[in-house]
Amino acid sequence: MNDQELDILYTQQLNEELVLQTRRKINQFIETHPQSFGLDALFTASNPGNMPEELAKLYQEVCAYYNNNVLQFDHVWSWSFIWRQQLAYKNLAENYGLEQIVNATHVRAKKAVKQIYVEGLDQYMQWFPWTWFSSMQFIGAGGFSAVYAALMSPPYDVEPVKVSLKVVDDKILNEISVQSKAFLPLLFQGLTVCESTGDLMMVMKMSNDGNLEDHMQQLPLGDLDLKTITGTILRLSVNLADLHKAGLCHRNVHPRNIMCTDSDYFLVDYRFSTPSKESSSVTALTKAVYGRLPYIAPEIKRGVYTEKSDIYSLGIIIWQLVSKVIFPSPDVLLDAHSTHGGFAENAYRIEPVPGLPDWYQKLYVSCLEPKPENRPTAAELCELLQIIHGNLELSVPLAREVTEYIVARRAEVADHLRTYSKIKGIVSASTTRLYTLTNVPSTEHYVMLPFSNNPFNVSEWQQYQIVQQQHQNALLQQTQSTITPSDIFASLEAAHLLV
Repeated sequence: MNDQELDILYTQQLNEELVLQTRRKINQFIETHPQSFGLDALFTASNPGNMPEELAKLYQEVCAYYNNNVLQFDHVWSWSFIWRQQLAYKNLAENYGLEQIVNATHVRAKKAVKQIYVEGLDQYMQWFPWTWFSSMQFIGAGGFSAVYAALMSPPYDVEPVKVSLKVVDDKILNEISVQSKAFLPLLFQGLTVCESTGDLMMVMKMSNDGNLEDHMQQLPLGDLDLKTITGTILRLSVNLADLHKAGLCHRNVHPRNIMCTDSDYFLVDYRFSTPSKESSSVTALTKAVYGRLPYIAPEIKRGVYTEKSDIYSLGIIIWQLVSKVIFPSPDVLLDAHSTHGGFAENAYRIEPVPGLPDWYQKLYVSCLEPKPENRPTAAELCELLQIIHGNLELSVPLAREVTEYIVARRAEVADHLRTYSKIKGIVSASTTRLYTLTNVPSTEHYVMLPFSNNPFNVSEWQQYQIVQQQHQNALLQQTQSTITPSDIFASLEAAHLLV
């Protein structure tokens, strides 16, 4: 071992020792000031002193550790990250005992905390005291639960963190279970209990860009590029493939349940997820479906729900990513007394989008095949999309026909919405609802696509799309759209759609 290797080894060991020292100091601080961290049921504070002053002093000590040893101090990794680790349920249980941690937990959260340990999420999750939250604003409802935006101000960080708080009931256990089996919980960070209402709440990372529907609805449109769009579809397919590999069905896939965070996409809301083998029996037994139109697959009306039903929902989204159609309230479909016939057909119509490469058309058509057995699996979509995405040029703008179609469909929908609202009042966006199997509206006749009625074959698909893609790349280079997002914005504004 040469001198350079010895220096590297020494630096690593020294850095590990400084991290251990910081951990010990943080633990001592928590034990001295348990109330500030929501752990006063675990420790009895003795001579706590002035917490902010002592915390500032500890921060200076840690900085001095690094400076005195000629090591770079990084605020995030050398301070904030270690705090979060020490407050995670895993480290708390290792330091003070699992039973003691559960017993010291707020009575409303005990059951959920036990499940966090059972599912192995304790290294990611922590308890957040209610005093850390401020500026809470209602932002909507996810499933049957209210969702709030808030600022979280941990005492060890100067800048507050934007988070969302979701009121939950016992179904949180199902959501915790699904996340542990299928995804690294990047969004779900822990639990808190509202002091005024006693509601148990999930603490989640606030999405930087809202949900996928927000993203598709924004003007001027920001993703008129096939490379970007196929990357989005690939990420969503990976999410579903992970879930299905764990033997689970999501049962409520739609754009508002897809959060956009740091240019990545995550499926959320697993409250109604069920094991794949039980999904059909649960649907048949309850004779009900909790979902959103038109994302509900046609076979569900017959009491059949499989992983291919999730694929159908994804197929609608794949079509939406290029059509930019945002579906209005299902009241439009349910209103049997509409006197302005044709609205539902115009608002919910799913048809071939002109100007797209054949392989893209074939992609969403295959996901929307009427018979579930003819649709691809999520794993097959991943395999195929990795090839497609990799073979695409760095930028493949959508053709003029596509952007013209977007403008036309939005004008069409907006016009009918204005007519409908004059008769029935304001029409909200499409929402998730509970339907019985007998009253869930059929949307099959709105899907006007050239189905093959043949099973999906990934090998044949790969050969087909490689040839087609090479041809389309060359064609798109020659006929690159001259319509820009700003042009679309101007067209929509002229058509009075920005209302």
